[in-house]
Amino acid sequence: MRLYSIASGSSGNATYIEHENLRILVDAGISFKKLSNALLSENLSALHLTHVLVTHEHIDHIRGMETLFNNINVPIYTSFGTAKSMKYLENDKFADKVRIIEAFSPFSIGSLTITPIPLSHDAAEPLGFIFETKNIKLGYVTDTGYIREGLIEPLTNCDFYYFEANHDPVMLKNSNRPYPTIHRILTERGHLSNEDSAYYLSKMIGPRTKGVIMAHISDECNTIDKIRSTYQTVFKANQKSFDTLKVYYASQTPLEVIEL
Repeated sequence: MRLYSIASGSSGNATYIEHENLRILVDAGISFKKLSNALLSENLSALHLTHVLVTHEHIDHIRGMETLFNNINVPIYTSFGTAKSMKYLENDKFADKVRIIEAFSPFSIGSLTITPIPLSHDAAEPLGFIFETKNIKLGYVTDTGYIREGLIEPLTNCDFYYFEANHDPVMLKNSNRPYPTIHRILTERGHLSNEDSAYYLSKMIGPRTKGVIMAHISDECNTIDKIRSTYQTVFKANQKSFDTLKVYYASQTPLEVIEL
């Protein structure tokens, strides 16, 4: 399996996952041009995508969807709530492409099994995913205010995680953002703080865990140094080692392609 973070954050989100002959895009929150250029830089092509997964309907996750589907004809996997809120089921361009998926109901594409998981965000039925092959397990969690207890076990001991570490609460509260925005981010339907992110991941990692991509990092209300120091403190408190993990920090600049 190959993992390629093309863009992550409030300005746009897109992740490429490849396994055997599958070329999957998770969210299309950037322009088709930016997506195409990022893929071409790795000798890949947006025209060769085979499937698209949509986590939820916020614009930073779907901005480039319509242009993308002017160029390719592939199935879209998403929740009923997301499809309904985006009016996909009423749109001739999308209706026959939509495949409705449900939390905790695994489905297979080739030899890849995908388990949707319910997240807590101010969106209509947002989802994260667990991607599994015979040898690899990838946990994909972003845009959530908290992680319910029942998700810890299925997300335990992944080989790799794509995991939200959105904000430092002090920076957020001292930012110039409007109070309603600050309040929204801090709620259970907002985004994970560094401390919450570190706490959850410290409960999930196991002997097979090799690394993590820190995702949806706020440009204004977070820094890599704050994420790193918070994770080190929380992991130590939970008797886990953060420094043994390979850690990447996603942004609007594509990361390297990671072989899992």
